[in-house]
Amino acid sequence: LWSPGDWNAFFGFGTNILVNLLVMTGLLRYVLKMPDDLVFGRIIPAAGLMMALSTLYYAWLAYRLAQRTGRNDVCALPSGISVPHMFVVVFVIMLPIGLKTGDPIKAWEAGLVWVFIQSFVLMGGAFIAPIVRQITPRAALLGTLAGVSIAFISMRPAEEMFMTPVIGIVCFAIILASWFGGVRYWRGIPAGLIAIAVGTAIAWTSTVFGVPMGG
Repeated sequence: LWSPGDWNAFFGFGTNILVNLLVMTGLLRYVLKMPDDLVFGRIIPAAGLMMALSTLYYAWLAYRLAQRTGRNDVCALPSGISVPHMFVVVFVIMLPIGLKTGDPIKAWEAGLVWVFIQSFVLMGGAFIAPIVRQITPRAALLGTLAGVSIAFISMRPAEEMFMTPVIGIVCFAIILASWFGGVRYWRGIPAGLIAIAVGTAIAWTSTVFGVPMGG
């Protein structure tokens, strides 16, 4: 059920989810101007419950597959917030409604309607996807996914990394040394955890000495 590499995945995935939630919170509060009681009282708790339930369900599916096939290298698909989809819903669906009505609650309701309709599209896609995979070259499918990932998921964090290079590049080097350099840290501590700790230490220490590097 648990292997050493899962620690790296745990901290990497956990950090990713934390950053996505922070970005989503910022979009809701400062772009859509939603009240805090709605953001922290409904939306964020609902997102947390969704991720917990879906991740447990995926883990159960992976466990069943491992039992059925006798394999010990089955990994559960992680569940989380889709970053490109988050920006699309905020700026294409919710923001125009909010600007037109002047009511952030109406914008939130429009987002809920969009997600409700989209759920049926996704369920229909579950039946169509195998056919699409058979008739579409894998390179075409993966190329589209890679393009979206580079544009929306990689470029912005890379830009932010060089906005605070003392923190960003040091943490990046820690991760690269582990993943590609074969460096094994003390007692097998995951590189993601060390990067978080070192980056936090640099930011806090520089702030104490009056030269804040964390923005």
